[in-house]
Amino acid sequence: MADRSELGDAYSSTTGQIRAQDGGKSRTGMAVLMWIGHAGGPLQVYELYHALAVLLGSTDLHVG
Repeated sequence: MADRSELGDAYSSTTGQIRAQDGGKSRTGMAVLMWIGHAGGPLQVYELYHALAVLLGSTDLHVG
């Protein structure tokens, strides 16, 4: 289990990478991160796949 400082570092790194994206991608990325953070419990990979409608090779994110 990671300690609090490691989790804080991971969160800061992730949000920094999201914010570095161009406008629309940054807003979408932060919205997705907030959605994941407010989930009722741990999410399985297949749940994220269906929620985000990720298409391999696509540069677009289709939040569904």
